[in-house]
Amino acid sequence: MIIISKKSMATALLATSMLTGVASAAEISGNVGATTDYIWRGQTQSFGDASLSGGLDIDFGNGFAAGTWIGSLGGNRDADDDSANYEADLYASYATEVSGVGVELGYISYMYPGAADSTLDFADIYVSASYGSASLSYYILASAEDDAVDAEEGTYVSVDYEYALNDELTVSLHYGVEDFEVADSDEDTSISLSKGDMTFTVSSDEGDDTRAIISWGQSF
Repeated sequence: MIIISKKSMATALLATSMLTGVASAAEISGNVGATTDYIWRGQTQSFGDASLSGGLDIDFGNGFAAGTWIGSLGGNRDADDDSANYEADLYASYATEVSGVGVELGYISYMYPGAADSTLDFADIYVSASYGSASLSYYILASAEDDAVDAEEGTYVSVDYEYALNDELTVSLHYGVEDFEVADSDEDTSISLSKGDMTFTVSSDEGDDTRAIISWGQSF
């Protein structure tokens, strides 16, 4: 029996994406954004401060894609704060369609350069399915620099739905559950209203205050 670990799956996905894409016409796109608070899985990542972000994506035209994203983590801190000033992500994915259902398998590496605590970095493997305006995603912790976190087999499940009110306004609904072996599950919800490049979001997380966020984003 051949056993494939989560880490080797991620490595294989990245390698295959790069090698297969060489023979295809790659399309490069970029994105920039700003938000009054960077929220991830219901919790602030920017200490309640505004966050700026930007990224680059490569679509190889054959289902494979890869990219990078960088976001600031807030600036209103004490001079001796050793927290990371920004987050840098690397990711790769493969997407296809099966009987009208969109399926995507991907790998995301979350890194925090400059942080005094070098064990903050971690990575997820995910699979998602979408049909129409609804999607279901499942994330599993692939690796973590912190050995204690790496051993917990953390998972995150999210359900998302979008509904166009008219030609200009879109409502997005989100529900997610994060679970670790040694901790209670943590739920988060959000509702967003988007018009053009602007989005207004109300997000809540168990044990945390409800947050209202205004965001702007543009792709090019």
